[in-house]
Amino acid sequence: MRASSGIAVRPGGDADLRSLFTDDARLLRFARLAAAFLAPVTLVLAFAACGFGPDPRHNWLGDVVGSDLSQVWVAGARALAGRAAESYELAVHLANLAAAFGPECRFAWHYPPVFLIPAAGLAALSPQVAILAWMTLSLAVFTAATFVATGRRDAVLIALAHPLVFCNLTYGQNGLITAGLLTLGATLVDRRPWLAGLCFGLVAYKPQLAAFAPVVLLLTGRREALAACLGTALALCLASVALFGLDPWRSFLTTLSETDRLLLRDAAAGLDINFSAFGTMRLFGGGMSAAWAFQAGVTGATFALAWRVWSRCADTHLRAATLLACVPMASLYLPIYDLAPLIPATILLAIAAHRAGGLRGYERGLMILAPLTAAFRPLVNETGIPFGFLFAAATLLCVAARALPAMPPRKVSTVAHPA
Repeated sequence: MRASSGIAVRPGGDADLRSLFTDDARLLRFARLAAAFLAPVTLVLAFAACGFGPDPRHNWLGDVVGSDLSQVWVAGARALAGRAAESYELAVHLANLAAAFGPECRFAWHYPPVFLIPAAGLAALSPQVAILAWMTLSLAVFTAATFVATGRRDAVLIALAHPLVFCNLTYGQNGLITAGLLTLGATLVDRRPWLAGLCFGLVAYKPQLAAFAPVVLLLTGRREALAACLGTALALCLASVALFGLDPWRSFLTTLSETDRLLLRDAAAGLDINFSAFGTMRLFGGGMSAAWAFQAGVTGATFALAWRVWSRCADTHLRAATLLACVPMASLYLPIYDLAPLIPATILLAIAAHRAGGLRGYERGLMILAPLTAAFRPLVNETGIPFGFLFAAATLLCVAARALPAMPPRKVSTVAHPA
């Protein structure tokens, strides 16, 4: 039937909505349309509203420009001034932050000295230019990695519309670069092992996420990629020593116990921010021993899964998705922005499912619920339910459920016995 305006009115709109849960083609069309609107809106809001403002120290929303990146800029500025070790002295670092961005800017510096290399590069720019440059670099790495992994422009557009992209851009965080490097490494590991190892090694600035890939490379005998990964990490460490001396490394190693106290024991950033297995146990009221035990069990399970899939699964998309879904689950400290590897993991899962005949019901549900990541932290505050951990676990289980059956059965050798 038609409305008086001449616009066709289709009855059964609820049925169309329900079909998203049953029709892959309709779900893909909806995702493309939504992404065509959300991706540019995300980028415009991130760059225009959060990247700069009338006050050089604050954006249009009144927050510190660059948010978390502010401390990276300050640490880089101190490194350029020949005082790189200062950032590991909490009281001095907070005073430097207050002098640069105001007293409301309070972050503790926990990065290893290799991250002082890009930090110093950013500090050579003004804070506003630095955040815009960082956002542009993050998008470039993430976009390129997603396209290399999928070969599809619509996959890139859908990835850019994900709430975790906006989260990383507005926080000034490095989750998109981390996700991009891990995606490139996982995708190229068999075609270009040296380049894959280089990408894995460049994640050395985030040890809790960087440690997973080299162990998998070792367990699965990918020696070239492992050598490139370890060589890259070592080169970064030596470069940081050459540029800033040994003092930052001494200070970093000395403050590891303080980092453990602030982030894990005292949960200074809040119990709602750590979506790891460790953080989930603490959120539920568990003690340190229980949290460590739960994290150890989850981490061990992720290594076992990655080893099994990477040893026997022939589907490159599922292998890459497995590693990308395992890395966050294996991390002891997992803020929301470090869930970014789940974006390419989910997209690669969808591509593998399409090639195998279509999405399963629970996989489709995962795709549909992914936008809710935008509300994870307030939902945790309101309900006490660790939605970030549950989403990461659900992603990994969906990938595992498709990757494990895709593996060929082991060949059983038979020995002929004489009659």
